[in-house]
Amino acid sequence: MGNNNEYLLKVCAIGSGNVGKTSLIRRFAENKFDTNYLPTLGVDITTKKITLDDIQVKLILVDTAGQEFFGKLRPSYYRGASACLIMFALNDDNSFTAIPNWLNEFQKYIPDVPIALAGNKKDLVEERTVSEKDARKVAEELNMEYYETSAKEGGLEIEEIFQSLAQQVIISK
Repeated sequence: MGNNNEYLLKVCAIGSGNVGKTSLIRRFAENKFDTNYLPTLGVDITTKKITLDDIQVKLILVDTAGQEFFGKLRPSYYRGASACLIMFALNDDNSFTAIPNWLNEFQKYIPDVPIALAGNKKDLVEERTVSEKDARKVAEELNMEYYETSAKEGGLEIEEIFQSLAQQVIISK
């Protein structure tokens, strides 16, 4: 915590490759969407300042590589995390069924921090394979807030995710 009412929070975005972690973070931090997919190699770090009531919060957004190849490196990126966002793609069943694995990997190193779940790519309506009902059920079982997002279209849900996580961290301090 910095001077009067300023917080520094590290939020890790985790999940399978190609679910839109980088796109969601870019949409949130820069309000941009890029159609060219380049897998994250290792980790990308972005910062974004938000204000909650009269509290200044600087978010350090850690975008981790979802590919299995980077599995051994990931835990070092988790260190010091204040919160976590687990993502899956609404058109990718495998990324959905992998949620508990991601949660276990993260909580092995960072227990007891707020975690949110986001089903991304809701703009791809006709390709959708994961229902909102199923996703909400998993989120409830794992004790997480659930959001449906489209990094492509943007929207308030994306802001809400990060504001809610930041609020939960600050309240628990």
